[in-house]
This record gives sequence, structure tokens and C-alpha cells, in this order.
Amino acid sequence: MTMDELDRHILRRLLENARTPFTDIAKELKVSEATIRKRVNKLIREGVIKKFTVELGETGLKAIVLIKVRSGYQIPKVAEYISKIPEVVKAYEVTGDYDIVAEVVSVDPSSLNKAIETIRERDGVEGTLSMIVLAVW
Repeated sequence: MTMDELDRHILRRLLENARTPFTDIAKELKVSEATIRKRVNKLIREGVIKKFTVELGETGLKAIVLIKVRSGYQIPKVAEYISKIPEVVKAYEVTGDYDIVAEVVSVDPSSLNKAIETIRERDGVEGTLSMIVLAVW
């Protein structure tokens, strides 16, 4: 898909806050709300926008979990399973000593621990290294 400056501006605004009203974006760009709505729908159809999400505030907990996949298992299949765990925001296939990095968020320590345990119990996971995020800049 070819994106123009209007599409890029819409994406920047939605990345800042996915709940930004289309009318606000339309006023900034001096176009109609219908134009913004059509562009967003096209970005969704084309797969540029996959989902709208929520970012937890200060009360939320975030962990970064490094995951090593056991030899003989397909990393993409393990990553796909991990990405479907509700608390997992993103799962990245990476290079280095670990194969997957998962960003995990939760509202309390108990559910965060449960999500990490779900990752550890996945067939094909050899080991994990979990880090609780203390601050984000």
C-alpha cells in the first residue's frame, strides 16, 4: 500500500492516542471527518493498522520476558502461541542468546506471574528470563 502524508499524519496521531476523535484529526488537517474515517478504514483493510489498544498507566505492571526455544521447535509457532496470551502486548522474534522477547502487562503481580508461568509451560520453551519494568522514558 502506498501511503501519503495524510495517512502518515493520521497514523502518528493514532499512535499518540488511539482514541483521538476523527473530528480532531480532521480539523488539524483541514479535511472532513468522513475523509479521516475512510482513510482509517483503508489502513485497517490494508493491514497497516492491526488493532487499537490500551496502554496501562502507573498502576499497571510491565515485564520483559526473554524466551529461549528448545532445539527442534519452530520459533514462529512458539511466538504465535505466546502472542495470543492476553497479557502479552507484543512478541518479537530476535537474534542473540534468546529467541523471543515478549512484552507482558498486567494490573497486579498475581496475574503477571500467571502470564509468565503460561509462557514457561509452553511446549518448546526451554527457559525464560523475566525483568519487571520500573520506569519508561
